[in-house]
Amino acid sequence: KDYSDMAAHLEAHPSVRAVVNLVPVLLDQLEDYAQQCASGQLRDPLLKALTHENLDRLAPQERGHLLDQCFRANHTKMIEPFTPYKRLRDLFQYIVSIEGDPARYLSGQYLADLLTWYHLSWMGETVRRKEECVVQLMTRGERFSHADRMRLFDLIRRLVQEVIPSYRRLAASGRIELSTTPHYHPIGPL
Repeated sequence: KDYSDMAAHLEAHPSVRAVVNLVPVLLDQLEDYAQQCASGQLRDPLLKALTHENLDRLAPQERGHLLDQCFRANHTKMIEPFTPYKRLRDLFQYIVSIEGDPARYLSGQYLADLLTWYHLSWMGETVRRKEECVVQLMTRGERFSHADRMRLFDLIRRLVQEVIPSYRRLAASGRIELSTTPHYHPIGPL
């Protein structure tokens, strides 16, 4: 989200100059995700679940994994600002407090809404403001269909595929300088 936002801000303000550090392992991950999204061979379990047609058919361990992962976010900044996402978290916590195993009780629709909000919360502010798909989904807030989730996935695919070309264009135009660090080493810029 932040790499998309930074490029969007730089593109919107032509007089701003910046140095952007792109770590090689990040570039590898972006290329890998772009390839996964383009081929449809998703290894990321949250993206794969987002595109799953019928979430009621997920195995219990898959459901448990989604419930665990979709709440691994900064609650103050990524869950609580969105009332529907907060409701999903509160319902999850309530069921855990009385039952202990929410995967048995929460429906596929709950999982569809949870996955959608998880991915919406990771969208950058520029994307939240300008992308009609995101505006519509956030306004509705719940009862997301498979078609809704596929629209969101298509947007994520497009955003991931656009990160590297955006910085390439900004660098070619002289608006940014790119720096890098040794592969897998985020500390010492060259």
